Amino acid sequence: MSRQRSPNRDKAFEIYKEHEGKISSKEIAELLNEKINNINSWRVQDKWAKRLNKKGAPYGNQNAIGNAGGGAPKGNYNSFTFGKYTERIPFAVKNIMEELDSADPLERLWRSICLQEARIIHMQDLMHVKNRDDHTKDIKKLTKGKQQGIEYEIQFAWDKEANLMNTLSKGMSTLTKMIKQYDEMLHANWDIATDEQKLRVKRLKQKIEQDAW
Repeated sequence: MSRQRSPNRDKAFEIYKEHEGKISSKEIAELLNEKINNINSWRVQDKWAKRLNKKGAPYGNQNAIGNAGGGAPKGNYNSFTFGKYTERIPFAVKNIMEELDSADPLERLWRSICLQEARIIHMQDLMHVKNRDDHTKDIKKLTKGKQQGIEYEIQFAWDKEANLMNTLSKGMSTLTKMIKQYDEMLHANWDIATDEQKLRVKRLKQKIEQDAW
């Protein structure tokens, strides 16, 4: 049976919208007598920042006056509060910064776990050794002048397989540590964790056990 949606979830976004996003999760939590971790989770899962930006500038806002089409110019940083520091950072990166600033630490760690596992799978595809005759020949050095020549670096199948196993071992070790950290953080905040967050570790452990067989 799924957990009933908290009435504070929609109220929290309304407060966020009324303040045009210029209010912290802690302040919203205090207004609603709600746990801050829940506010952080709703903020990320319901994409508050994106929903607020879709609404457009509030009535009477002067930021877009004089701009072609009435919108903010490309590269405009009105919605950020980092001062002149933001001028040195690409707009796309600032969007990510804003999301991370409001993200639940558990969700941020989970994204890193998913990224690590995806990279391991992609790495196996890139470094796959077809057979014992599989080898790679790359130019290592070019010699110019009177004695022109090319020096090659050759990796035979056993070299490539050894590199794959070493890289895979390091990647899996990192992934295992991240999963352990997630499990510890989850149990430390068990009473405020969502059902989805609790099920993730269970599914991961089952998958690892199946892969081991």
